[in-house]
Amino acid sequence: MATRRTTTIDALPTELLAHVFGLFDGRAPSESQLHDQPETDMLKRPDEIDLKNISAVSKLWRAIALPMLFRHVVWNLDPYRLRAEPAGVADPIDAIPLLAFLRTNDLGRYVCSLTMLVRNRLLPSLDLRMLGSGPQSPGATAPHLDPDAEPSRGRSLHSIASLDATYDQDNNWLWDGLFGVMDPLRLTIIASPQMLASLLSCMLFVGDADVFSKRQMLHILSLSRLSRSAKADPKAPGPSPSEPPSRRTNSACGERRRKPSALFTIRPWTHLVLNEGSSIRVYKNYEFFLRRPPSILGALLGSEEPPNDVVLIPPTITSLSYIAIFPLSPHFSVLVSNLPRIEHLFVQLVPRNDVLLDPDEMRHVHASDLWMERNTCYGLAAGHTSHPRRPAAYNWRFLRVFESGDAADTEAWELAVEYLQVARTRWRVERDGLLVKGPEPGPEESHAAATDGAESDESGLDALDGDDHATETEILSVPPESFSPW
Repeated sequence: MATRRTTTIDALPTELLAHVFGLFDGRAPSESQLHDQPETDMLKRPDEIDLKNISAVSKLWRAIALPMLFRHVVWNLDPYRLRAEPAGVADPIDAIPLLAFLRTNDLGRYVCSLTMLVRNRLLPSLDLRMLGSGPQSPGATAPHLDPDAEPSRGRSLHSIASLDATYDQDNNWLWDGLFGVMDPLRLTIIASPQMLASLLSCMLFVGDADVFSKRQMLHILSLSRLSRSAKADPKAPGPSPSEPPSRRTNSACGERRRKPSALFTIRPWTHLVLNEGSSIRVYKNYEFFLRRPPSILGALLGSEEPPNDVVLIPPTITSLSYIAIFPLSPHFSVLVSNLPRIEHLFVQLVPRNDVLLDPDEMRHVHASDLWMERNTCYGLAAGHTSHPRRPAAYNWRFLRVFESGDAADTEAWELAVEYLQVARTRWRVERDGLLVKGPEPGPEESHAAATDGAESDESGLDALDGDDHATETEILSVPPESFSPW
């Protein structure tokens, strides 16, 4: 009688085992949660535990599972280890365990996404004092009082002092080393605004940081591209390591030099996400509208005083997503007034969770203030889309897709759609929350529109861009009150 042969799982072809193990792999947690409230535990992956257990079974399984384990890397960092380039080593990468491991095991080529999670254990004000003093922060300049600052209405000079933390250390050693080991399609940084400013070597206003968060404040900056086929162009406009360091005059420390960050041009990024989390807490304060959040938005857009007067967003970026839960309208106007030349804009201003039902979060907050600021923000955007030939709104005319993450507010969305039906615009509703600009008007339409006097005092700007001759009503214009959620 013939004996029955048994086959163990280890006898299966390696390709088949890799396919089976791949079923335990999932999307990058940073990719699926970029629009959520930034939290330190937002990147936990149950499937990662399964893959780790698989890699511990045998050497063969480990060799197959390791590339999957490092496909989406989450790098937990101590903020004080990023203050300066490691000293006493020939290669800085050898002093960074994760990067050294990836290079030694040739795993960097498998990395598709990298998320840097920088944990701060201090409140904004305490973190600010630590960054401004001590040997562990050689590149951080303590906040300074600007004697020339003009007091805002209802606040004294000392209460609105120009509290700017300036970070001028050269962090390009980190980006050069990181991208020398791996070539990810997405890089995400989850950190406090202070740490983001430090990594990008820019200035940050922190005078009102405490009123925006009672605990650790986290923002998300994410850069991504679709493929690795395109390479970064070192001659492309934008910040580059080859540029001479910019200068700024600081009343507290004299003249300082700043090395532009190479992060934005080290790869041809096409999409940028900035998630600034919730601003609900600031609404607990009297005259909340005079407050200014700690944010790198102005630095990204190059809309502030030196050294934040150089645009960091490179021309390769064609899509931008901005997420901020009930931001103050003066802060949102920074984006609206300085929109880069992009084709796709995504905006989300309302939470997707039940934070509005949290009694602790909403204590001493008037809900009407939240919706009023939200209406004003959308009103600012509508005003710029209605008049794209104004100098401050010029880049809005190049926008082709406007996407709102607040389409769940059906009443506001239906009002916008109703306005589209009666207004002669080139925007059409692709689906809920998505507006797409239609094709260019024909010659007869363009001539008829021109005879209506649309060329009056804006002909100079029309001459700068000959690909768009439609009237001012070509862009969606919705009055602010149309966005009321009630």
